[in-house]
Amino acid sequence: MVVIAGFVVPQKVEAQGFVCGVRGGANLSSLIGVDNTSPRVGYNVGLVGGYFFGENLGLTLEVGYSEQGTLCNPNEQGVAFEYRYNYLNVPLLLNYRLPISELDLRVVAGGQLGLFLNADYEYTAPSILGEGTIGGRGSFDKGSFHPMDVGVALGVQWFPWESVALDVRYTMAVTQTHDGISNTLNGYYYISVPDNRNSVVQLGLSVLF
Repeated sequence: MVVIAGFVVPQKVEAQGFVCGVRGGANLSSLIGVDNTSPRVGYNVGLVGGYFFGENLGLTLEVGYSEQGTLCNPNEQGVAFEYRYNYLNVPLLLNYRLPISELDLRVVAGGQLGLFLNADYEYTAPSILGEGTIGGRGSFDKGSFHPMDVGVALGVQWFPWESVALDVRYTMAVTQTHDGISNTLNGYYYISVPDNRNSVVQLGLSVLF
């Protein structure tokens, strides 16, 4: 984000025609179906391409790396987790300019395909010796996850300049990440992760050329 924000603002994008650029920002992600959680902070970064049919309508395609997952608060055994899921996401979005003010404020909506890359976790748990806590990390079996994640996206985008956009976007998966995972930590703590769906709020900055 610092690097992107440090770019010199390029020439204005034409009101009609092809555009390309870069997009990056922060993720607040969670998992629908997993209880007692808090959002996990991650990031997203990628490329943007699209076509503007005029000042009011456009269609954009993105390809970006996205850190997702969730934070699991301590359970009845006192075990807390950070689940980290990583995807290569490809959203296709319709971009419509709202005719309600002089601000270039737009609604974006569409679908998203996510290619699963990998997943791991970190945990803390009470020591089995009865004093203090222990911690560790591990990787989930890639074969346990569905290779594709299908979702829908809706957001609001503001162009303070025609070549720079700020946006807030919510993406919710309509497919499960996996069919349930179980594991034993240190040969002692048994955990079971129910099937779940990705839920991500993104704050983004795009620079178009």
